[in-house]
Amino acid sequence: MKTFVVLLCLVVAAHAENLKTILKSPKKTRQLYKDFKAEQHLKFGSSLEEGKRFKQFKINARFVALANEHSTTTKFALNFFSTMTRAEKRQYTGLNMTRHFANSPEFSPSLESHKDMLPFWERRIWTFEGGVTKVSHQGSCGSCWAFAAVAALETRYRVETGVLRKFSEQDYLDCTYEEHKNEEGNKKDGCLGGNPQDCYTYTAKSGQLASLAQYPYTGRDGRCKTDRGNALIGAKILGFVEVGGSEIENIKAIYHGSIFIALVATDSLYQYSKGIMKDTTCTGEPDHAVTAVGYSPEYILIKNSWGAQWGERGFVRIARNNHRNCGMFEQSLYPKLVYTKRRDVSKSDPAVYFWF
Repeated sequence: MKTFVVLLCLVVAAHAENLKTILKSPKKTRQLYKDFKAEQHLKFGSSLEEGKRFKQFKINARFVALANEHSTTTKFALNFFSTMTRAEKRQYTGLNMTRHFANSPEFSPSLESHKDMLPFWERRIWTFEGGVTKVSHQGSCGSCWAFAAVAALETRYRVETGVLRKFSEQDYLDCTYEEHKNEEGNKKDGCLGGNPQDCYTYTAKSGQLASLAQYPYTGRDGRCKTDRGNALIGAKILGFVEVGGSEIENIKAIYHGSIFIALVATDSLYQYSKGIMKDTTCTGEPDHAVTAVGYSPEYILIKNSWGAQWGERGFVRIARNNHRNCGMFEQSLYPKLVYTKRRDVSKSDPAVYFWF
């Protein structure tokens, strides 16, 4: 079975190198689609559904071929988004900017002029320092906001306590908007969207956030379960700190720990495979919450919530140097933590260790 999967991966990789040529041949395109479905373990029930998915596959494959032709720093590829419609892809986002203020668009002189103020100018990669937990997959629940809130907290909790704790996204998904229900008793937010600001406000009031082990992720809105335990032992959340709207302010904040960052999710982001992305295709308001977990002179390293099979092991590098890249600095913040004077003696949860 392993050999079969490896061979399929090689086939798809080979096709990707000549994707533009393959798409000119209906026969080769159909074979590419067949190989892709086998690699992704996709089966569609009806001929109508099959036709719909094949159509979307061709649309997304053409995008990948064209994007690779025009980019010198980024590689795009077919992935689990490649048979989805745009509406279906949007279910994998979920940031709600309504009622939340964007960062002030501060004037930022040339970044070169700040070098004397920044002894940490070169780089800081929290994945190299053991400050980032493994990448998870939110699925088609629009819960990116909960994943970004948790990831931004985890690095800073480790800085404060010395323990890397994998906190529960499901706790935030179930509990942050528990009071925000309509007349039918359904939440207005949750899988339908949310914002990390509200997560930190909820925890500041309740003092509560469970670990992933205590409160596993289901990918569905559920009843808030406050009896699962509290993993905030060595530090507690007092609220959140908004970061200024300039690149330099975001870099300063990332130096001290991961931060939540808002993005506009585009076809370029969905089909991203590797490299440093400079996305100029964005329109509209940011709709996807991610976490900035490092930077170098060339890029900001972003942890996503689309699984480790997407992008660079679940991460994407986004170009720096005043390339705003899909609203990247329009809303960014991090939790305000204070030491509780109680030592967290728990063993750290697994971290990802790699250097880009």
